[in-house]
Amino acid sequence: MSEQKSIVVRLGEVILYSKRLVLVKLQNDHEIEIDDVKEFVTSALKLTENSDFAVILDGGLTLDVSEAAMNYAAKYENKKWLAFAIVVRSISERLFANYYLKFKKPVRPTKVFTTPHGAAEWLSQYIVIDGPVNYTV
Repeated sequence: MSEQKSIVVRLGEVILYSKRLVLVKLQNDHEIEIDDVKEFVTSALKLTENSDFAVILDGGLTLDVSEAAMNYAAKYENKKWLAFAIVVRSISERLFANYYLKFKKPVRPTKVFTTPHGAAEWLSQYIVIDGPVNYTV
């Protein structure tokens, strides 16, 4: 992929890393709210031109999500959003992500990773990834 497309959102950036792989890269230490989740999904659909896609959420060094936003993300049904990977970098983030998996029971396949590469590798069973996933924190 020669040119990376992205959309700047309130909490960071939504980036198209391949034709079907979307990275939500957070850059601010703010709590994710329902409107943010809606903005992420709308941006992903726009970047993928309404095609099937998978998402990697990278919260950076702090991942904080409101209860309402977690409920919305877990239960939001869209046939285009095939799978969801969450990248964590601390024990507290891992606990938070595992809480999401166990108690919110997402409607799409969702898994937690410590590296973007691991997340992309897992997501490749749901979408074709046409290039390496390389970026820094």
